[in-house]
Amino acid sequence: MDFTAFLSSSVVGGLVAGFVALRSGERKIQIENVTQERAKWREKIRIKSLDVHQAAVANNSAKLNELHLEFSLNLSPFDQEDKDILVVIATLKNRDTIEVKLSEFSERVALLLKHDWERAKHEAKPWFFRLCPPERVTYANFKG
Repeated sequence: MDFTAFLSSSVVGGLVAGFVALRSGERKIQIENVTQERAKWREKIRIKSLDVHQAAVANNSAKLNELHLEFSLNLSPFDQEDKDILVVIATLKNRDTIEVKLSEFSERVALLLKHDWERAKHEAKPWFFRLCPPERVTYANFKG
């Protein structure tokens, strides 16, 4: 075997190995960062959900308005299920339906958190296992 051919194949092999190692390292860092931020977001949503419940029970409209704003800044303005969570928060000021609406609110937030957890697990998988992302269960399907 020619020394030049051996040397060039070693260089190509080294470049490929280096590229694979670089890509793996970048992917690991990305997964860790995204996963950590998502975990923080889910915890924030849990805490704010408890605050919504407490404000509704205490009939604190000012606090409900503040929490509505916080949720609107933390949820997707493009997702109908997220918009519906905001609608439920807005309706919690009506004392006649508070028990039903609090139950609906907790179920909607639980579905949101479950979907985000499934999405985080899905994105942490290797690319060849991520063929189709998890679908979000709508509230209508959950109740249906």
